[in-house]
Amino acid sequence: MASPPVQHDSIPSEHDGQLARYTLHSRTEILFLLRAIQKRKLLVNLDLPGSRQIIVTSVLGVNETQNILILDSARGDALNHELLSGKGAEFVTQLDGVSITFATGPVTLCEYEKLPALRIALPKSMIRLQRREHFRVPLPIANPVKCIVPSWMADDPEPISTHIVDIGCGGVAIAETGGRLGTETGRILPGCKLLLPETSAVFTTLEVRNSAQIRLHNGAFQTRLGCKFIDLPNDMAAKLQRFVMDIERARRNSL
Repeated sequence: MASPPVQHDSIPSEHDGQLARYTLHSRTEILFLLRAIQKRKLLVNLDLPGSRQIIVTSVLGVNETQNILILDSARGDALNHELLSGKGAEFVTQLDGVSITFATGPVTLCEYEKLPALRIALPKSMIRLQRREHFRVPLPIANPVKCIVPSWMADDPEPISTHIVDIGCGGVAIAETGGRLGTETGRILPGCKLLLPETSAVFTTLEVRNSAQIRLHNGAFQTRLGCKFIDLPNDMAAKLQRFVMDIERARRNSL
């Protein structure tokens, strides 16, 4: 097997704010998590920067001596071409309700057990976010991101257009001034649609965990609901995680 790829690590340092709280640097812990992902044959998303493609793969081998991670090859020449472009990818998976992610760096082709496979360097750091630890990133008010909530009232069937106040991989805060959202906590809101920019919509069920009535500067009242994602599908979770990470990186770069 050829020499391992050069390590490329863009996970934030201890001085990079919120993500530092959830960043692992222990090689022992990182290897333990990767081997658990391999043993359980969990699906892994490789999220390509600047692309809407999310490639589903799995971990075939963890080679501590050569400092490499072996992944199942992508299905299709076009996908493999994008992977081998040198831009790297974002490794995203879920282990017992914990989100595991890291920047892969360059991806190269190799052979594993006489079959084509993908090879990346073992990460030097890794982000591990438990559901209860998902931080939220605020979204701009000037250019609001919408969340469409289906109406549950027979006499007012039009969907409710809300804007997203903040968002994380575990939930979202939404707000509107029309008084249609209501303030009851514990409600389940199925079929909600998050219209995230530069990607296809995320469909999810929301559970209302808290509510507030806020008086705005113009005297109007705004209803704000803090919601938790319920049974978010893996492909939707990967799309959402990419959006949250992009927002957080843009915020850090502007500091």
